[in-house]
Amino acid sequence: MGIYKSIEKRINWLRHVRFDRKTGFYRFNRYGKYIYVRHPRHFIPESINTWLCEKIYFRNYLPKQGDVVVDFGAGYGEEAIYLAAHSPGVKYFGVEPQPVVYECLANTFKGSGETYIASPYVVSNMDTVKFVTQFSYASVGEVSDGYIEVPTLTWSDFVARYNLSMVDLVKMNIEGAEKELIAEITDLKMINRFVISCHDFRSEEGGGEKFRTKEFVTTKLEKNGFRIQTFDYGINWADNWIYAEK
Repeated sequence: MGIYKSIEKRINWLRHVRFDRKTGFYRFNRYGKYIYVRHPRHFIPESINTWLCEKIYFRNYLPKQGDVVVDFGAGYGEEAIYLAAHSPGVKYFGVEPQPVVYECLANTFKGSGETYIASPYVVSNMDTVKFVTQFSYASVGEVSDGYIEVPTLTWSDFVARYNLSMVDLVKMNIEGAEKELIAEITDLKMINRFVISCHDFRSEEGGGEKFRTKEFVTTKLEKNGFRIQTFDYGINWADNWIYAEK
């Protein structure tokens, strides 16, 4: 069965993904816009992307015209392009510090107008953070030492740089670093909603305590006046997401 699934994936790549000579990346068309990826195997079928957006990311709140969204761990920008197609007029900050993935995201956002902004920073009080560029997006969070220095901004500097006064939705999927980022956000009053991927499932699969984030994140948000809603699909990684609203 695994062989047939692998063949099916490769057929999907060949059908949808094309090499872009100008950027050196691969790209595929979705909702009339190009999404750039590092390799064809990172292609996500539209049906999967739609399920994620409708059942997880924007199930509880679909941003509307004039809203501000900050997406920590924006990846290649698939969900941003979904939102651009289904809810025009949103101002979207896609934060993606992995250098190669950031380049892809910047190219994706290039076709979405001035309200879609790619940001390369890690929000941290540290002077610098080191990443290892790996082929697997998720595996980066498992590496404790790196060799690519990534620029950082404190939360207050991030807010000032992008002139943020109120954020309608913060989406967060940063491979186990949710605790650190929530602790860095000094003014939770300026954020109305969160949808956060906690990574306890990776801890339970042998990743260690660093990935156990759900209790810390929910406690912190509840103490700051947020109501927590969870997901119940019977899928470990999906059910580790939480939604929080004032």
